[in-house]
Amino acid sequence: MAAQPEEAVDNPIERLELLAGDDEAVAAFLDQLSVHGPRDREMLAELARTSALADPEAFPIAHRRAVAALETLARHGYHGAQVRGLVGPARSVVRWLVQLVARYVVVSYLRQISTDLRNLYWLREIETESPTPVRAELRRARYDAEGLVTIFKRREIGLPSFVIGGLLIPVFATGWRLAQGVAFRNWWVALATGLVTALVVVGGSWVILRGAAMASRRIRLSTRPALEEVWRSVGNCGRPPRDKSRQFAIVAISLTVGAWIVLPAAVALAFTS
Repeated sequence: MAAQPEEAVDNPIERLELLAGDDEAVAAFLDQLSVHGPRDREMLAELARTSALADPEAFPIAHRRAVAALETLARHGYHGAQVRGLVGPARSVVRWLVQLVARYVVVSYLRQISTDLRNLYWLREIETESPTPVRAELRRARYDAEGLVTIFKRREIGLPSFVIGGLLIPVFATGWRLAQGVAFRNWWVALATGLVTALVVVGGSWVILRGAAMASRRIRLSTRPALEEVWRSVGNCGRPPRDKSRQFAIVAISLTVGAWIVLPAAVALAFTS
C-alpha cells in the first residue's frame, strides 16, 4: 500500500507513524503541535510506534536474563545482613529487624515487577497481528511472567504498620502520657522518658534505613541491567519500576527528625505547663 503524502494526513498520530524512525522530523512536528511537556511528547511518541517490539531479536535473550535476575534477587535479596559493633542477643535481634525491612522491600518489588512484566507483555501481545513470530514470542514471555506472578506470591509482611503503628507510635504515646503525668512533680522522670523514647525511635529509624539500603543495593546489582534491557527491547514503554527503598528512607529520616526535635519539644512543653 502506497504511503500517504504528509500534507494529506490530518491525524497527528498517523503523521507521527509516517515519520517513525526520523527523530529530528518527529521532534520538529511535535514542536509544530506546541507539545513541549516531556510527558506529552513521550506519550505521542509511544502512540506513533509501528511495531510491538523495538528489537525482536534481542527480546528473548533479555527476557530470559531478567527471569534469572529475579530468581537471584528472590534467593539473596534480604539475607545476610551485616551488623557491626553489636554482640550477643542484641546483634541477632538487630540483624533480624534489618532483614525484615529488606524482605518487605525486596518481596514487594518482586511482586510489582512480575505483575508489570505480565501486563506489558500481555498488552503488546494484544497489539500484535496474528499469526506472527513476534506475537508467538510475546505469548511465551507472557506465560512466563504469569508464572512469576504465581511464584512471587509470598508474604510481604506489613512492615510499615508493624514498625510504625505497632511499635513506634505506642512508644511515642507512652512517653507523652508519662511525661504529662509526672512532669509536674519529677522533671528528671520526664527528661529520662523523653530521652529513652528518642533513643528507641532513632534506633528504629536506623534499622529501617539500613534494611532499605541493603535491599536497594541488591535490587540494583541483580536486576537493573537486565530489566533495562527488557524495557529497551520492548521499546516505548517508559522505564522499569523502582523499588520502595526511597519511601522507607523518607520514613526513617522523618522518624529521626521527630525523635531529636519534635519529641523533646513535646516533653519540654509538658514539663513547663
